[in-house]
Amino acid sequence: MLINGKPDIGCSTLTPRMSTLHDILWNMTIEHLANRARLLAANVKCTRKAEYIDAIKRGCEGDGLRALWHSLKEVERLAVAEACYASLHHHDAARFEAKYGQRALFYDLPDLAPGGYRSSQDEGKYATRLNLLLYPDPEHPGYCVPRDLAQRLTSFVPEPPAAAVSTLSEPQQEPGLFLRHTEQAALTEVKTLLRLADQGMLKFSTTTGMPSAAGTAKIIEHLTNGDWFPPEVACVPGLPKYDQQVGNIKPVGWTLLLHTARLIDMAGTKSRLASAGAKMLGMPPHEAIRTIWMKWLDNRTHDEFNRIGPIKGQTGKGAMTAKQPRRHAIIEALASCPANEWILTGEFSRYMQAAGHEFEVTHDPWKLYICERQYGSLGYSGFHEWNILQFRYILCFLFEYAATLGLIDIAYVHPEDGLHDFGNLWGADGLRWLSRYDGLRAFRITNLGAFCLGLSETFTPCKAGSSVKLSVLPNLAIQAVAGELGPDEVLMIETWAEPLGGNIWRLNPERALDAIERGRCVREFASFLQERDEQPLPETVEAFCKASESNGTAVRCTGEAVLFECRDAAAATMLCQQKELDHLIYRAGETVVAVPSAHVQRFRKCARSLGFGVV
Repeated sequence: MLINGKPDIGCSTLTPRMSTLHDILWNMTIEHLANRARLLAANVKCTRKAEYIDAIKRGCEGDGLRALWHSLKEVERLAVAEACYASLHHHDAARFEAKYGQRALFYDLPDLAPGGYRSSQDEGKYATRLNLLLYPDPEHPGYCVPRDLAQRLTSFVPEPPAAAVSTLSEPQQEPGLFLRHTEQAALTEVKTLLRLADQGMLKFSTTTGMPSAAGTAKIIEHLTNGDWFPPEVACVPGLPKYDQQVGNIKPVGWTLLLHTARLIDMAGTKSRLASAGAKMLGMPPHEAIRTIWMKWLDNRTHDEFNRIGPIKGQTGKGAMTAKQPRRHAIIEALASCPANEWILTGEFSRYMQAAGHEFEVTHDPWKLYICERQYGSLGYSGFHEWNILQFRYILCFLFEYAATLGLIDIAYVHPEDGLHDFGNLWGADGLRWLSRYDGLRAFRITNLGAFCLGLSETFTPCKAGSSVKLSVLPNLAIQAVAGELGPDEVLMIETWAEPLGGNIWRLNPERALDAIERGRCVREFASFLQERDEQPLPETVEAFCKASESNGTAVRCTGEAVLFECRDAAAATMLCQQKELDHLIYRAGETVVAVPSAHVQRFRKCARSLGFGVV
């Protein structure tokens, strides 16, 4: 068992049943019992183990226990209180330090002269009075309050306050700080990208979910304010191939979110909307975003940590933990934070540890490495701490997914100016940053985020009417006469109309039929036009919409059929006259009949009953 990083020789291995004060004391050495007994009385006179145990137990009863409690330092009283009210009365050193910013010292060790040596036995000689209430835990590494002692202490020791997160009114200004408000952009972009996929322009890999170069460029072109970093910053031209590039963040986030939610797919070289994506086009944007968010939280196909490229070995068997528990730990912490107040990411990370919202990224840190598998392994002590693994995962989760969906506003700098806590890692000498998300300084939960996180039951979007004015003409032309069309509005028009240049389009029957075949609603488009044109829609345009709606659904596919060629027209007629095949067989020519695929076996059976073989 380790105490302050060194082995504790004062307690031997116990069974899980031995958790009372007497049991723990009985399994300690006389030397360590004597050191603790002297903390109660300087002139204690004991010669046997049982006498030392009785002396310590008497000091931990009644008024003596109260006096012992009040003699502790403030940080020591906090450590005892936290353990008394914790599960199994265990002292969680990492959580305690995260909550109070300091450690509870169990040994008052004197400074050594230069070159001095301290043995593990020395630690027991300098035990503090805290050691009379907190003892080596027989069931877990670290310390605990014995069960019976905890029951007596909780009668007068107040329960410690719950961990809280500190907030800011505004993030601290610094050179190179980007501040992005995300809610309105996300509400627009979700429909834009779904329409982009519907037109076959959102290209990505169905295996990895990552957008292609052409798909990335098309997404950035249609994002309200572009990617989080300008193109010349995200992909610096002329850098050596082995050097680090920030790369694209928001296009990757959107593509993975839509793909893992099964809203988009690829048909050959073109993207397409799945049936769920087509339905989502008719939903209010905030409902669509909440649906995408919930699907993302439960998806098992993509691990956010994969985007932290310098850390290798993630694809090894059994290396990484399940994704859902990690995400839900972050969500639980976010749900306990106030909306519309800025929170430093470092403070949020501290709060997660202090409040017990903890998770693991890897089953075995020895399988992860930087640069070289042996020397760069993260299994070495100090190489797989919370700030290296869990905190990087939190930053990626917030930056690439929560911010992309508009759940949080973000303040960030270039990752090279972000965290500098990885310099001690072997192989990290040549890295300018450990992850492209290292520059995320602070975030603020938006009203949309509060809705998606369950902090608010409703969401009321801002009714920002379009500033665009359209003129819809009798010759089926559409002209933008005022304002600037957004990407979503352009995609809406070009779903139904052919661009002629100069902000002019003409309604196109082929495009209209194609849109209706894909499940789009022409009445929704007519409403879109009317909202932006002060005059009623011309009769010719109304007629176009009505004809498109009627003709677009004139023929429906009701299933597949199998064609059978008969010996002659008489055999075909005989088969079509059979009552067993009524409404299940159709004449497709003089000697050819068509049978729905679902009824082929029934057709074969009937044909054989007539003495016809089917080959």
